[in-house]
Order: sequence, then C-alpha cells, then structure tokens
Amino acid sequence: MMNARAASLAAAVLAALHVAEPVRSAENTDVPAAAPAWKWTVEAVIDTVAVGNAVISPDGQTVVYTRSRWRSAEAKPGPPWANLWRVPFAGGEPERLTTADADDSRPRFSRDGRRLAFLSARSTGDAPKDGPRSRLWILPLAGGEPAALSGEKIDVAAFEWSHDGRSIAYIASDPKTEEKEKDEKAGKDARVIDGDLKPRRLWVIDVASGAAKRVSALGDLSAWDFAWSPDDKALVASVTELNRTDDSYLFKRLVVLPLEGERRELVPVVGKVGEVVWSRDGQYIAWTGGVDASDPSLGSVFVIPAAGGTARNLSAGREDTATTIAWLGDGHLAVSRAVGTRSALSLVDPASGAWQDLVAPGVVALGATSWSADGARFATIAATPAHPSNVYGGTRGEPPRRLVTSNAALEALPRGTQQVIRYPARDGVAIEAVLVQPAIIDKARRYPLLVVAHGGPESHYADAWMTFYFASAHLWAERGVVALFPNYRGSTGRGVAFAKADHKDLGGKEFTDVLDGIDFLVAKGLVDTKRVGLTGGSYGGYFTALGVTRYSERFAAGVEMFGISNWESFIGQSDIPIENSLVHWDLWCYENAKLCRERSPVAHIAKAATPTLILQGADDLRVPRAQSDELYAALKWKKVPVEYVVYPREAHGFRERWHRIDALTRAIGWMEKYLATSAAPAAVSP
Repeated sequence: MMNARAASLAAAVLAALHVAEPVRSAENTDVPAAAPAWKWTVEAVIDTVAVGNAVISPDGQTVVYTRSRWRSAEAKPGPPWANLWRVPFAGGEPERLTTADADDSRPRFSRDGRRLAFLSARSTGDAPKDGPRSRLWILPLAGGEPAALSGEKIDVAAFEWSHDGRSIAYIASDPKTEEKEKDEKAGKDARVIDGDLKPRRLWVIDVASGAAKRVSALGDLSAWDFAWSPDDKALVASVTELNRTDDSYLFKRLVVLPLEGERRELVPVVGKVGEVVWSRDGQYIAWTGGVDASDPSLGSVFVIPAAGGTARNLSAGREDTATTIAWLGDGHLAVSRAVGTRSALSLVDPASGAWQDLVAPGVVALGATSWSADGARFATIAATPAHPSNVYGGTRGEPPRRLVTSNAALEALPRGTQQVIRYPARDGVAIEAVLVQPAIIDKARRYPLLVVAHGGPESHYADAWMTFYFASAHLWAERGVVALFPNYRGSTGRGVAFAKADHKDLGGKEFTDVLDGIDFLVAKGLVDTKRVGLTGGSYGGYFTALGVTRYSERFAAGVEMFGISNWESFIGQSDIPIENSLVHWDLWCYENAKLCRERSPVAHIAKAATPTLILQGADDLRVPRAQSDELYAALKWKKVPVEYVVYPREAHGFRERWHRIDALTRAIGWMEKYLATSAAPAAVSP
C-alpha cells in the first residue's frame, strides 16, 4: 500500500495537473468542471506486478517463477520483495511457494525435480549486522520450509546444480575477515581503489552435508558465468583478472576448470561475453558475445569444441541480435533473438550452422527459455502490446501460450493504438520505432508528442508492453499525447553493423534519427511541432540533455533522468570508462577532447531554453550525480526553467515505490504544464 505521504502527494499533485486549463460547465461558466476521472493513474502504472525467472521442471509438468510485491508502508524503504510461485504447465491456478519478506530469485530445479534451489537475502538470527546476504536455499517441493545451504556471511551471486544433483556450484566473493571488520568498526576504513577488490570465486557445495570446497583451478581470477560439464568433473567459466565493472563488460575470457587439476584456457579476451553453456553430449561449448572489442552487444552466438580449437560465429551476417541460449538434448542450441522490434526463438545446428525457427518473429517479446529434460517443452517470460510480462509455456511445433495473468486489472484499462513505424533518416537509413497514440484520432487536430529515448545505446524497444514508470505510453494516450519510441542507429535487434553505426559519431546521426522521426510524424499531420517533449534515462538521458540544449528549438519540455551532460568529466566519474569509450563511441575522450566537448550538452548551454525536469539517483555509479549537477547548474545559469530532484538510496534507475510514484507524478505535471496536453481524456478503446 502507498504510505500516507505518498498518497497525499500523488492526490494533490494529480488533482492539480488533471486540468491543464479551466473547463467551464455549460450551465455556469464561472464554475470549473470536475477534473477528469483518469483510468490510467500513477498507481496503476507503478503497481504493475513484475514476474520473472521462469523455469520448467525436468518432467515438463510445472513452471516456477518469481512475482514481485511492494513493501508495506511500515517496512524499511527499499526495492520490492519477490517470492516464488508455481503453475502447472497445462494451466491452472498459480500457487505461492515462499512468503518471506525477501527478494527470492534464480529458482533452479534439481535434476530429479524434487527440490528447488534459489537465492534469497532473508533475515535470520545469524545474519550479519550490516544486513542479510544473498544465500543459497533449498526448498523440498513435496512440502516443508526452505533451508539455508550456504553460510550467513556468504553473498552468493550465481549458482547451478550439478547433473547428478549431489552438488551445487556457486560464485561468491570472499567475506570480510574478522580483522577487517574490527578495523572498520574502529574507523580504519580507507579504501584503495581497485586494490581492495575481492575475487569472485567458484565454490562447489555438497547438498547433503553443506560442506563447500573452493575450485582451486580458478586461482585469484574472478568468475562471472559458468556451466557444468556433462560428467560433473569440470566447469567452463567466463573470467577476468579483476572484479571490476569494466572488466566484467569487456575483459572476459573463457577457461575450463577441472574440479581436480589445472585450468585450461579456451577462448582469449575478444570483447563482451554473456552466457556460456556446455552441450549435453560434452562436445561443444557455446556463448553469446561481441565479435570484437568495439561490438556494443552480446548479440552473436559462438561455438567451440570443448576440447579446444577454433571458435565459429554462428550469427555471422545475420541482421538480428541473439539474447539468450540453451543447449537441448538433441544437440541443438535454442536461441532467443530480437529481430527489429519483434522476437523469435530458433534452433541452431552447431555443426552445420543452420538456423530453424521454432517461434517465428512476432509480437510476443520472449525472454530466456528453460527447457524440460526431453527438450519438448519450454517456459519463458514474455510480453505483448496487450499485457506486461507474464509466464508462457511452449511446445515444439506450437506457439507459446500464456500460463499466468498477473495484471488482469491493467488489461481492462483503455489503451491507445500501438504500431511499428518505419521512416527514412535524412541519409536514407531506415529507422524503426514503436508508436502509441490515442485510439481515436481527430484528423483536424495535431497532437502533442512525447519522444522516449532508450538507454544503452545497445538496447532497443520491442513491440511489447510500453507502459512503465519511465515510459507510460497508455497513460499518455489517455491524456491525448502521442508517444514515440525510436530505435535509432546504435540500437540492437538489427545486427552488428547497425549497432556500430553510431561509432565515432556520438550524438550525431543517432540523434538526428530521432529528429527525423518527429519530422515524419509532423509531415503526416499527426503531431504539433510546437508541442514536442523529450524524455529518457541513462543514454536516453543524454539524448534528453542534448535535446534541451543543442536542439532546444525543437523541444517544448524535457524530463532528463540520470543522463550524461559532459562526456569529458563523465569518463572520470563513471564505473564504465573503458566500456563506454570502446563500444559506445569507439574512441577515448582523452584523445579526442574537441569532439567530446562538441557533443556534450553543456557545451551548448547558450542555446538552451527548454524547461527541464532532472531526476537522479543519489547512489548512481553508472551515471553519477555529478552529471546531473552540471546540467542543473548550467540551466540555472542560463535562467531556463529547471527543477532537480535527487532520490536517496537509488542507483541507476529507481526501484522504490514512492520514488517511482514521485518521479512519474512530476513527469506528468511537467509535460502537462509545458506541452499543454488535453484536459479531458482522449477517446481510447478497451
């Protein structure tokens, strides 16, 4: 439930915002009519239930997943809780498996399907004073309470069952020593940057006894992802020299780690590396990753003989982006992939490299797939334009079907019309975008437009559910606002060449792709060129900052969320200076200071006139607060209308309920004030 302060703020602000200009009644022109009864409220958006982590039982009969719920008003502020639920694959009523006030995640069935392992940071009597750790828990599915398997000081990052079900391998950094805890308590807490990092070690724990043994072959390297060999005698892992964010993005290599013996180098550092999986027959190891150090995405599928040899790119020449992979028992790789704004599921033969679609590209945005032991059934999380993410089940030869309806109330609310549009950029490149508009359009009117720029830039918008706290498309459609979600060059979903198309041109053609989308809608007679708003977070925040400065004449309002305002200072502030330089722009600002300055929003502050709302997390390491500080100071100096809000405890994106309510409420108010949006609900269809 919303706490009293949040309820009061939301009610008061929304009541004021719902009438952009007074509406007079026919009977008495001096008495304003009541504010519109919006069906899409801030709470409706924020309280959307999130589901995730869907896994199918080995026998294909049951699917377990996580379901979120907000903390109570009396609880300590923080992100939502999540618990485990299960639903029959054949369909039926979902059953709740865990109830603790905790973030239960990463459920995994044992190979016999009788037990469920998962991660949870639960409060227990032996929890450390600085809060509970993410520990391994085992839940007997025949009945009973979950029991902790790992120790109270161990913070587990990832794990996987062995094939024989006797062991679980997991990743965890070394805990603080008693001496270190004593020193910190005494104030001896100086930190050596990069010098005090603890490796992410691999451990194997015996499920029956709880005895854990370190995988010594890893040494002092840090492990990020791994998979068991079919005989349970070794692990393949992606590893780095240091436990740093930049290293985790760009400096991974693949190694084979025998449980007894020395490690074997398999693949050197080549760029980004994502999932790594070992085929069930033991012949191949596959992974998702980049083709080189400047590839922005993890969108190519690679395979190499497990004994060693030459890696092959199974995605070479494809204009799509692989998202997740899984080995099946028949030797094929199941690959989920983005195809523009669509999503597909394919089988790939590692020997021939042939691709075959199980689920053709369509409007169901598929996530990671979990497969039954016989490879006949799978579970996934998927969304469509008609509903948020839900649990889906699929069978070979049949389209996946929804097993769970988690947000029935949302589906009953009115929605605008949603479509994928394609328009030419000024140099002829075809750009895709998702467009959401009021369902009934008066061709005699021109509508206000809100452009929502995605982050990354190595990401993209799918033709799926488009109403979140930062991109509330149907809320805006009800208010008579058209929303445009452009996949500018540099986006994923269209292959490596398109993802690299913005290199050495940050904020150049990638941004004019957005301007060309606005002009396309203006030329169609749909939107009012004088009432265009721009918003986005992270890289989308950079686009917003650039829009309200360099291109200020094009935008009537901006809501900038944790974005970059100065590329020169950002490189020294962020936790990803190398990743940002190599894959976002493919050059270093230290060596290209003139260009970096010219593409920084603060360099164009003299042009700024667009009223701007800035929203920032206080604990953001990716795009630190200093970037928003710079933009705020510059806009204040220029005397541009600006409001700056900082949210305590939030990192890169907002997770707490009240913060999301406050951010969306302020964004609605800002856009309604400066775009003069409709005072009455637009005509929409259910």
